[in-house]
Amino acid sequence: MNSRLLNQYEEVTYSALQKACFSNGAKVFPKVRVGDVFPLAGSGISPEHYSYGLRAHFDFLVTNSDYMPLFSVEFDGPVHKTSSIQRARDRLKNDLCERFSHGLLRVNSNYLTRRYRGLDLLSYFVDAWFLEEAFYEAQKSGSVPYDEPFDMTFFFTDGSDSSKKWPYWLSLDIQLALQKLHKSGQIGQMAPSHYVGKDTEGNYRCLTWVVLDRASVVYATTGMRAQLFSAVDKSDLISMIAMFDLYENIKRALAGDLSLLCDRRSFFADRQPRFERTYGMVSAASCGATV
Repeated sequence: MNSRLLNQYEEVTYSALQKACFSNGAKVFPKVRVGDVFPLAGSGISPEHYSYGLRAHFDFLVTNSDYMPLFSVEFDGPVHKTSSIQRARDRLKNDLCERFSHGLLRVNSNYLTRRYRGLDLLSYFVDAWFLEEAFYEAQKSGSVPYDEPFDMTFFFTDGSDSSKKWPYWLSLDIQLALQKLHKSGQIGQMAPSHYVGKDTEGNYRCLTWVVLDRASVVYATTGMRAQLFSAVDKSDLISMIAMFDLYENIKRALAGDLSLLCDRRSFFADRQPRFERTYGMVSAASCGATV
């Protein structure tokens, strides 16, 4: 009996990826051999990378309308965290993508199920890819100043659907809600502080917090796997994502859940410095407390 080409999770990813790429005229192909995308022969890569490239495949390859490869997407299940063999294979695939300047997005179920201002993270990354391409084309044509940087949070729509309008600033609604809480005296900061660092494998880690009052701090931590995807500022993105968990913790703390309160003195004397020592700094932002 023949085996199924896609498992359940890959099928969901394929459907979401097709939907995200459709408006940009891009095509999605499952199970494409790495050696059919990269010119491995005579490229100077190691025998190990060459052998792997001939055997391995991408879960999904995205091409333009002329079937030229643009980037690939991998669905990484739990085994990608627990299996040393799988992690070694992932490193080989990452190496090949870096060698041939090929974007690679690694997703899990959170990229498909969690939504931020109506967007899932898979769609966010894909939209970012095509918006960046359009942005640089506009710079080449003179429509956009050449020294203006690309920033996803400044875009209100991808232009494909007039009914789909939002700032890509994913945490905007939460930022406004926190400002209201501060104005009413319920929290001691008008915006959260955060620290974003990287672990030894290049994965991102974020600690974000708000001073609640003279004695207490509410915080949240989150992580995001390293991505070979230049269109998205991963540091900005993870700090925005962390704010969603922080806001939920703040609401629960204000509703009486004392387990979410951290002693202010111990937080700044121990927890925050320990996090910063563990993860090399990528970015940080601090908002002064008013209490």
